[in-house]
Amino acid sequence: MSRIRRSFLAPRIRSNRRQKTVKVQSQNHVKVDHVDRISALPNDLLCHILSFLPTKKAAATSILSTRWRYLFTSLPNIHLEFDHSLRRFDPNSGKKYVDIMGPNYQRFARLVDCCHRLILQRKPYCLTKFYLSLEEFLEIFRVAIDSLICAAISCGVQQLEVFVGRDRSNALSPPGILSCPGIFSCKTLLEMKLDSCFTDFYVPETVSLPNLKILHLAQFILTDELSIPRLIQGCPVLIELSFVCLTYSEGEVLTLLLKSPSLEKIYLHCVTDEWDIVLDIPSAVNLECEVEGASKTSINAPKLQHLHFDGDAVTVNILPNHKSLVEARISVSCPYIVKTSDQEQLLRCEVAFELMNSSQSVVSLYLLDATVELLFYSQKLLPTFEKLTYLELEVRNYYDKRTRSWKMLSWLLGSAPNLQVLVFDEVFWDDRIESSAEDKKFEFLSAEPVPLCLPKQLREVKIRKFNGKEYEFKLIDYILQNVKALKKMTVGVLGHFGDRSKILSFKRCNNDCQIVFT
Repeated sequence: MSRIRRSFLAPRIRSNRRQKTVKVQSQNHVKVDHVDRISALPNDLLCHILSFLPTKKAAATSILSTRWRYLFTSLPNIHLEFDHSLRRFDPNSGKKYVDIMGPNYQRFARLVDCCHRLILQRKPYCLTKFYLSLEEFLEIFRVAIDSLICAAISCGVQQLEVFVGRDRSNALSPPGILSCPGIFSCKTLLEMKLDSCFTDFYVPETVSLPNLKILHLAQFILTDELSIPRLIQGCPVLIELSFVCLTYSEGEVLTLLLKSPSLEKIYLHCVTDEWDIVLDIPSAVNLECEVEGASKTSINAPKLQHLHFDGDAVTVNILPNHKSLVEARISVSCPYIVKTSDQEQLLRCEVAFELMNSSQSVVSLYLLDATVELLFYSQKLLPTFEKLTYLELEVRNYYDKRTRSWKMLSWLLGSAPNLQVLVFDEVFWDDRIESSAEDKKFEFLSAEPVPLCLPKQLREVKIRKFNGKEYEFKLIDYILQNVKALKKMTVGVLGHFGDRSKILSFKRCNNDCQIVFT
């Protein structure tokens, strides 16, 4: 009876399963319509979508339909980039020449003409951003480039970015890409970035940029002392300034003056010799200063919170005591370490100590190994860094031995009683430590051995690049056995797997300390 019942019900069960399967398939089926919903969006939204594309690709959408034909002409951003060379190699002379009849030359001419018409067709639409990048500059295209910039200014551009490559014929006249008359009198500009490779920097007598807040100038050659003060004075609400400049070895520029009551963030990179760099920036919060050359630097920034100084300046004068300073990166370099009687070295020792003395309130401190060595040669007592909780040391391998750096580091750690995190980018090399017969103590083998002074509050030690040297093992062993508050030791092992096993075998005074390998 059971067999008859199962045989009778089986076809019915199979049919129900088939119905369920068909039903599920019908539910998963998506009906596709052929309505162009994107084209139905408003113009403002479509222009916003197209603004994320380069102008050339955005213009290609004009072939989609009549709805898209002229839409790209009202884009808020125009991005133009020409990365082709306009020169060809002449095998006879072995030199490159400008080929007026070449395809790249003609392509560039068409690009300039098309872009100029595109900008003029935008009126009365305002232009948010205009970006122009050229691989190489040619003097014969100066008028065309100026016309593009002037056309963008006439459309009320808010962000202007112009990047021009080097004129390899060395025929670029002194104004460079700054020859456009309206570039220093635009009322609508909020942000301007100009990058011209090895071009003389010149600013007209009258500058009026009342709404400019961000200004970036790169790779300019400073030829006079008045252009920068005129420019800064014409930007009353300027907040951020980035200036990368160099000067001729026998130029007339002796002083670089940056004076602004509104500047809050400054990046300055100078390549020069025997300059007087004066920074009068009372509202500055962030300052990054890189100096290449034996210059003199004076800084007046009472509200400074983040300082990054990198260079080989011979003097640094910081007028107020920076009690508001929270973070400092100090990289004072010296071309060579010689006897302490050397005048140039003594001056750089003073620079290192002055910067450290002005950073007593820092919470985070980043030091170059050469800076630590210069502090040793200064032979001055370091102040106490009561708020310092994070210390990072960077190695650039200027010299062969680091014995002075290790001794100074011990004094520095003794001046930071509340230090919690100590980071080594790479452990200083000291051949005397490596050849030491003392296995259980990490000491300086001088006339009077001085143990490494480690703060009691130290919670974490990190070594980013561990090379498996004996002195590196000794340092880790010493820290693990002498820091009771240590919670974490992070080691970036670059050597063999056996290095990890050796480190894990070291005794720890705090059993809760974790050893992490990266």
